[in-house]
Amino acid sequence: MNILRLFHRSLLIVLLIFTILPTLSHAQEVGEHVIKRGVVDDDLYLAGGQVDLYATVNGDVVVAGGQLHLEGDISADVIAAGGSVALRGSVGDDARLAGGEIRVAARVGDDLVAAGGRIHLSPVASIAGRAWLSGGEIRIDGQVADELRVSGGRVVITGNVNGNVELRADEIIIEETAVISGNLLYKSSHEASIADGARIDGEVRHTPIELDMKPVVASVIFAGLVLLFSIILTAVILYLLFPDYCLRVSQTLHDQPLQALAIGLAVFAGVPLLVIILFSTAVGVWLALILLVVYLVMLLVGYFAGALYVGNAGLNMFGKTEVSKALRTVALAVAIFSLAVINLVPLVGGLANWLVLLAGLGALSRQLYQAYRI
Repeated sequence: MNILRLFHRSLLIVLLIFTILPTLSHAQEVGEHVIKRGVVDDDLYLAGGQVDLYATVNGDVVVAGGQLHLEGDISADVIAAGGSVALRGSVGDDARLAGGEIRVAARVGDDLVAAGGRIHLSPVASIAGRAWLSGGEIRIDGQVADELRVSGGRVVITGNVNGNVELRADEIIIEETAVISGNLLYKSSHEASIADGARIDGEVRHTPIELDMKPVVASVIFAGLVLLFSIILTAVILYLLFPDYCLRVSQTLHDQPLQALAIGLAVFAGVPLLVIILFSTAVGVWLALILLVVYLVMLLVGYFAGALYVGNAGLNMFGKTEVSKALRTVALAVAIFSLAVINLVPLVGGLANWLVLLAGLGALSRQLYQAYRI
């Protein structure tokens, strides 16, 4: 993998995330499982653990979540980001997608921009404009009416491209059914595998790529972006599943911040010590394992609780006291991203994130104890 490809992929994902996050404050539907049918004569904004769209939408569609199934007829643009994205039906204008796995079996009226781990344009996919794709494994079995630009680890083309093709990949395979009406320009450390039956009307030019250590740095950056996105997605889903409880934990931190910090420090330091003691005994091994798993989960959820408090504090700074659930999810996502950026600052960033973790862990522990007493 090379640094330019990873940079392009990371940039596409970041741009899609920051396009989606502000618009979710106006989401019509947010939940664990969102299903939309019928006819929508307006722009549509959806978010959830799983989103199934079967509607006819006379406007734009903006959607984020874990699993996205978009099978309706959409008259304008589609912007989607999720763990897996399946786009079917038809899109009147552009489609911009980001996800771990992306499957396109739709008619797209203009350009397609997609970034993800695995991207597949099925044989029924038809892109009326350009296609810009970036991912680990990319397969193009469908039709692209204009130019095709791909940056990936492994690229396979079996379909038709009516314009120029520019590829940057480690492994490039052009099957015998492929038809490229323009030039094929590719950058790779290896020669492309071009079948005898493949039709390429224009020039074929290969630019070798020298291997260096830059991909290692780029891989770390991309992995960090993917991890950050997964953390934001997990935090948002947990909040959507347990909104009232999350707000009670945040309120506990707001009312008694110093006590929450003290409790969080005690739990943070005391539980590992208890786990070690239990492991040293013959009868406490299984209890130690259970306690260790619970402790790790509490650390993660405690950090989310602290981030939710930071997001709520940001809303209060702007005079937003009575806000919708959708806007609060946006504030939570922005808070986690901001903490990740602050964490890049030496010493200060790590200390700030550690305090957020301890405060959230303490508030969560206190809320769990109060629930136990009841």
